[in-house]
Amino acid sequence: MGLKLWQRIIINMIFPIAISLALIYVELRNVNKIYQRFSVIEWVDDINLLLLELRRYEKNILLLIEEKENLKLFHDTISTLRSKVKSIENEIVLRTNTGYYFNLMKNIDLYEEIFETLVAAIDKRQQLIEEIRPFGRAIENKSSNKYMALILRKYEKNYLLYKEKKAIDEVYDISKLLIDSAPEIKQDAGLYIVTFKEIVNNDTVLTNTLQLMRNYAREIEKYTIGFSVKERSYVNTIMINGERAFLYAALFIIFSTIAIAYMVSQNMIRVMREMEHAFDKISDSSFTHIVKTDAPNEVKSFIGAYNRIVSKLNFNLKEKTKKITLAEQTLLQKQSEITAKNSTLRAMSIEILDMIKNKPLNITQTPIKYLILESISSAASNTSPGVSISSNIVELPDKLPTDTLLIRLSIINVIVNALRFTPYGGKVTVTGTVEDTNAAIYISDTGPGISEDIIGKIFDPFFTTVEEAAGLGLTIAMTAIERHNGTITVVSDSRPEGGTTVKILLPVQ
Repeated sequence: MGLKLWQRIIINMIFPIAISLALIYVELRNVNKIYQRFSVIEWVDDINLLLLELRRYEKNILLLIEEKENLKLFHDTISTLRSKVKSIENEIVLRTNTGYYFNLMKNIDLYEEIFETLVAAIDKRQQLIEEIRPFGRAIENKSSNKYMALILRKYEKNYLLYKEKKAIDEVYDISKLLIDSAPEIKQDAGLYIVTFKEIVNNDTVLTNTLQLMRNYAREIEKYTIGFSVKERSYVNTIMINGERAFLYAALFIIFSTIAIAYMVSQNMIRVMREMEHAFDKISDSSFTHIVKTDAPNEVKSFIGAYNRIVSKLNFNLKEKTKKITLAEQTLLQKQSEITAKNSTLRAMSIEILDMIKNKPLNITQTPIKYLILESISSAASNTSPGVSISSNIVELPDKLPTDTLLIRLSIINVIVNALRFTPYGGKVTVTGTVEDTNAAIYISDTGPGISEDIIGKIFDPFFTTVEEAAGLGLTIAMTAIERHNGTITVVSDSRPEGGTTVKILLPVQ
């Protein structure tokens, strides 16, 4: 039993359409994976925020010794941080390895242990300071050389308050002179010197402990940020693969349609050539030629009519030509449907991108100066040496209402971009001030500048002049800043060593 033309087209199209839909279905299932990975990324960001809180409590304890409530806050926060890290243990091991997770937990434990040592050293210093004061007063009261005694107390305070290294030798030398000049204060001076030495030794321990603690904190941050980068890279890979899958599916359907249309048209051309030969026979007044060929039912009926009634050839020819036209219209309709499906796939990709851009803002009072300094450190650590970076942000307000993660990411992206285009021996400068009701941040480099033909494109998604870059850094910065009702602009001198300045304005309120 022969098939009609539209039936043949549908049967031939089932296979490529099925493959394309299967490919699209598989990639659409990855949307759930993307959601899960973003949940993990947000969890890691919470961990990084907890780490910032720990560093704040650490500095409060160092600078404001009497704020003992910070000790409890520190221990509560590090317990929360440890719990959050444990809750994503499987994700960390899956994306890295078991050693990565255990090294992270080990650094958290060491950070807490060394913090206890630091607190003990701080308490001991306070105790020793209380112990040395009566000895100093006794020396002042008993010494006949009141001037030298006052000088001794001056150097003592210079060391205790400002850690002047030269004050140590002065204290020892003046104490010896006072003992030689007034033996009656020998006992008090001896106890004074012993206590002072203990303070100096304890300060050495305190300094070394503080350095260790900072090292552990940086290690924790390195591991958490490293894991976050791996997660984001994984999500980016999934999205790129999805985009490729949609493109491949569309191309597969298009080329399959073209191939099937070609085969059908070739078959139709073959049939029509045979009919042409039959008509040539008719022009030769030969009405006995029978056409025998494999063709769709529509064409077969035309051939049958030709074979049955030669006298009605013109009428049958018009009818069959009309059917062929309808078949071509059906083919064009199928092509239109395929084009519509391609548009739908593109819209789905845009919706996924919009979902990422429209993440709810987590506005907090951000210590903007500290955030900028940290961003400078993070950006500089990922670039090659040879480019210096400096800052002058004293005039900025202490805090700004921002989503800390987005603004930190924006500033890092701009600084990294400046460092990338600054040649060896060049300089990047970060300046902060207040302009009207906005905090203004200027990031300037001594690079070659941006040419006029591309300066209008630098904030476009995926636009880049660096082969290994994704072209999303400045787009992310612009999106995040504009969501804060701020602005980001670029001023560039395209002359050699003209440099580029990026200006960021963020509302103070």
